[in-house]
Amino acid sequence: MTVLALSQHLSFHAHGDAAFVWHGLTGDVAEMSRDVLGLLLSFDPPRAEADGAPPEIPPEQANEYVGILRARRFLVPAGAGGRADEMAALLAGFPRVPRAAVFRRDGESVTVYTRAGTAIELDARTSRLFLRCDGERSLGQVLADAGPEALAPLLRLARADVAALKILAKPVSHGGVQLNPAADSTMPYPEISDPRAYSAGAAAPAQKLEEETTFASLFQDPHPSLGGRTYAQAIADELRRRGAFDGPPPSNVLSLGLPLEVAGARVETSIAKLQQPESYQAVVVNEIGAQLGFSEGRNSGLLRLVADTAVALAPGGVLLVADYGDAKAGATPQSISFTDLEKQAALSGLTSRVVPLAEALNLDGNGQALSTTRASFPALQALFAAHGLSLTRRAWLRGEIEQLAEGKLDLRTVHGLQWAPLSERALGLSPRQFWALVAKKPGPAPHQRAQGT
Repeated sequence: MTVLALSQHLSFHAHGDAAFVWHGLTGDVAEMSRDVLGLLLSFDPPRAEADGAPPEIPPEQANEYVGILRARRFLVPAGAGGRADEMAALLAGFPRVPRAAVFRRDGESVTVYTRAGTAIELDARTSRLFLRCDGERSLGQVLADAGPEALAPLLRLARADVAALKILAKPVSHGGVQLNPAADSTMPYPEISDPRAYSAGAAAPAQKLEEETTFASLFQDPHPSLGGRTYAQAIADELRRRGAFDGPPPSNVLSLGLPLEVAGARVETSIAKLQQPESYQAVVVNEIGAQLGFSEGRNSGLLRLVADTAVALAPGGVLLVADYGDAKAGATPQSISFTDLEKQAALSGLTSRVVPLAEALNLDGNGQALSTTRASFPALQALFAAHGLSLTRRAWLRGEIEQLAEGKLDLRTVHGLQWAPLSERALGLSPRQFWALVAKKPGPAPHQRAQGT
């Protein structure tokens, strides 16, 4: 029976109750629950793969998980001394610099920028080897006659805190790049100092508070793709187009999750105001659905808010809900079911329709935008800052980046700048995954009743 051991090249990270195990050689990452993490850690010291499982996991499930962990090389066959010789298999792997890695090449010199915003200047030998990592040469071929002492500085670049190298099981040309997308998008989460204690229920390490990237935040300043408007201005224009502000100047608006400005209006920002109830000409609910609660498979808090809004709206008033979700898919704690919202609006006496948020904003999605992942963006910020440039969190168009860097940074020397049509991706967010419910309360607006229309 095969004796398995825990790989010696793993680091352990956590985000709430989800553990993330990073393989510091392959660059692969696996997300798992605490009990599966406990199963993984039970192979240190090495043991036979069928020698029991943690009581929380049924034996047949444990066998399935062990197979998956072996396939991902988190568990490896133990050698005669109880530890596996992972290096022999590693030399047959194919090192590749991932698209999301951020570095600058100056001739034959390379400076790598990490997701923590630090810089690593590679020595001449490591730079030369790093630039040979194209995913087609084996690690042994990359090293050639560089000597064993060249290996450690190169492999350092595969660790979770750097993430500038992956060692694939087969060449890129043979499909070797298929690794967990979380390796490029979510990591690194804070490292767990005591993985065994965490698997037994200890608290997750504190998450560093960072600026949250929301769809609205990408367009908080005037943007060319919105015709020079801000996100908030585009929302206000959509409300006008839907008839919220027909007639006299508006007087009462409620905006939740968005600092909205409407000329002549009193804009409230407290959700408690819905319970009074005021008579609102417009209510905006922007990207806060996940904060309002999820129960019984539904976005329960947001559905209650729609019902309350139907009471608080004046006749002819408009509700606009903008959030991450799907026009047809079911609800999750992080994703809004707009089908459920539309049903709730109808039950509450509102007429409504669901549209892509980009359509509601009249967003021009044709421009090429910076699509670098949110996890890699701090590395790009550090690279630009090293050249005296401020790269803020926004939806950067390619022309804007080129104008910013002109005369200060040769973008041809920068790896990690990824571009895609704005309609597809901007700074790790996909506009296609954001939708809007636009609902209206039947009946004439107050000014129309006064005129007898």
